[in-house]
Amino acid sequence: MNKRIRLLIFFGVFAGCSTVGATEKESAGLEQMEKLLAMGFDELANVRLTTASRKDQRLADVAAAVYVIDQEEIRRSGMNNLPELLRMVPGLNVARIDSSNWAVSSRGFNGQYANKLLVLMDGRTIYSPLFGGVFWSLQEVMLEDVERIEVIRGPGGTMWGANAVNGVINIITKKAGDTQGGLVSAGVGSLDKRKVALRYGGKIQDKMAYRLFLRNVERSEFTQPASLYDDHWHAGHGGGRLDWQVSSTDEISVIGNLFHAQDATETFHDRGENILLRWTRRVSAEEEIKLQYYFDHLDQNNVEKRSIHDIDFQHRFPLLSNQEIIWGMAYRGMGNTITSNRAVTWWPHENNLSIYSLFLQDEIELIPDQLKLTLGSKVEHQPVTGWEMQPNARLLWRATPEDTLWASVSRAVRSPSLSDTGFSLNIPTGPFTRLQIAGNPRQQSESQHAFEVGYRKQLSDKVFVDIAGFYNDYDHLLTSETGVRVAPPNVIVTKTFANLGVGRTQGVETSLNWQVQPDWKVRASYTLLNMSMGVQGGSTDTDMRRVGGASPRHQAQMRSYLDITPQLSLDTALFYVSSLPAHQLSDYWRWDLHLGWKLDKQWSVSLVGQNLLDEHHPEYVGTSAVGREIPRSIFANLEFGF
Repeated sequence: MNKRIRLLIFFGVFAGCSTVGATEKESAGLEQMEKLLAMGFDELANVRLTTASRKDQRLADVAAAVYVIDQEEIRRSGMNNLPELLRMVPGLNVARIDSSNWAVSSRGFNGQYANKLLVLMDGRTIYSPLFGGVFWSLQEVMLEDVERIEVIRGPGGTMWGANAVNGVINIITKKAGDTQGGLVSAGVGSLDKRKVALRYGGKIQDKMAYRLFLRNVERSEFTQPASLYDDHWHAGHGGGRLDWQVSSTDEISVIGNLFHAQDATETFHDRGENILLRWTRRVSAEEEIKLQYYFDHLDQNNVEKRSIHDIDFQHRFPLLSNQEIIWGMAYRGMGNTITSNRAVTWWPHENNLSIYSLFLQDEIELIPDQLKLTLGSKVEHQPVTGWEMQPNARLLWRATPEDTLWASVSRAVRSPSLSDTGFSLNIPTGPFTRLQIAGNPRQQSESQHAFEVGYRKQLSDKVFVDIAGFYNDYDHLLTSETGVRVAPPNVIVTKTFANLGVGRTQGVETSLNWQVQPDWKVRASYTLLNMSMGVQGGSTDTDMRRVGGASPRHQAQMRSYLDITPQLSLDTALFYVSSLPAHQLSDYWRWDLHLGWKLDKQWSVSLVGQNLLDEHHPEYVGTSAVGREIPRSIFANLEFGF
């Protein structure tokens, strides 16, 4: 069956679903299901998020390109891991590399360790200081406990500091009081070979709730091409949360996690633990104080052992009658012990690094309920680059109740990782020749000046559109400079890191929400990205111009959420990603399907099909310079709540 015919069948499913759903409208139970699915567009504007400005606010009041994945979308996606969920966000590029690795970025610069996207878990950063970016293979979160995922596309350095250059992702878990009772979720599939998740929540007293959970997953080896490495993967994750409402104004939260992961050969074996403590005092609706501390430890493949202590304070309060101030300070101490071998050398062997920061933001209502100006900056001291300033200015105008326009100007930086400054890889290339790739202890921060505009419009009570445009100017981008030195009897070709790269990106991100019927919702988006990369005079780097070819120029998606009956739902998603010339990869289409059946109040079952249009296709080439092909897969899951 050729691709055109398969696509026609897919769109036929969309059309046919409308008729099926309409025949069930009169079911008495459907009204409740509609409330869960059919979020009206007034409600869309009132979606709450905290990541953009470090405070609870409506989406309609945010002068930034934002998207929130809620629990209903998580459940109905049928996905079993975080990076696959992020495919639904306009402007994000998610590409699977193999069984356990993904490349995830915002607005270009994608890679296995995309280092210009900051990712947080309940406010705790999971960005790696060793390579930059995120080890997605270690983030085996119990998705049933995730309340929402907030995604800010564009710079967030003023609020979150270095590395929040092209975006911020904050995964926010549910409070313990919202996960009372027990839950057992188990599934099997062709790619996700097995998944088991257990959770139990209870109360110690009226105002103190807890939950405990365990999750274990095993993923099959990708078989195409057959000659590549064994990427079979399994991981376990356990932890808990305690929420204590100490008084009417004070709340304490404690969140802890333990995890381990390894491949089939135990070549990669990672383990770690973390704990987060947060105290919140809500003095009034306009004033709030937060103090947060977390400890994070990681032992990665017996190569890196890392410990992080992080303390963060912030205070929000009103000033005069039309201003709100948010300010805060933070300290992060990191200790790393990195083991060298014959091929790879790290210096120094032990690192003890300290980062200090202070931020201030002033939100000014120029015209009440119509025009708002936000000014702010973060000042941060990094051990390699010294003091960095990351200011921004944002303006939001509610032209009418249905029309919102916003614009922003920002500066953000990406601080050097440990591999940028203290790393050396030696590769024999002949009897008397070697290639040496080396870091540079005099690295500078990569910098970005960003310009954004956006428009949100409620076209009708059923159609809502969101458009964002951006232009980014980058300087001091990481380059690899070639040289030759002689160490008799060897000739060594050196590639040393420097900061001679420059670049510009520009693009548009559009999304549409259409409530076709009370029981049927469609969401669609399109992203256009142009990247122009180069080097300053004197650079010998030949790879910088290829950076733009590692992120797709075009991306599009269409997702449908349909309630066939109050108990039966059918959800489909079609994705298009254009070619990646840097990796010599063609464009591809992807079609996913999720069928959910709620048997009663306790039991539910779901069937998921992914990549249904192709037997297998490649999406990205990782750091090993080889790429797997992502197979077609199915997965069945059974869930029991008590």
